[in-house]
Amino acid sequence: MSESNIENVEGLEGKDPSKLALLLDIPLEVTVEIGTTEMLIEEVLKLNPNSIIELDRYINEPVDLKVNGKVIAKGELYTVKNNFGIRITQIVTPEDRLKILDMEG
Repeated sequence: MSESNIENVEGLEGKDPSKLALLLDIPLEVTVEIGTTEMLIEEVLKLNPNSIIELDRYINEPVDLKVNGKVIAKGELYTVKNNFGIRITQIVTPEDRLKILDMEG
């Protein structure tokens, strides 16, 4: 990312671009969570290639985009060529992230 792009990143205006550039090549784990469930060890051990696991979300509900395990956005699943993709529909604010953490705890 060039210095001009760094200056345009939302929330980073007025920061020293040379200092921010040091952070831009740090790899992050990005995951999309479509749902969760709880299972007993016995149930996990009985899984086979034809098993179906029911998740806690409806098929049309938004999925969570997580960076390093933290929800940062919500989106809709898409197919891009022969791969899955996600269209971002909402960026989660820090206040919303706190609410999510409160509900999980």
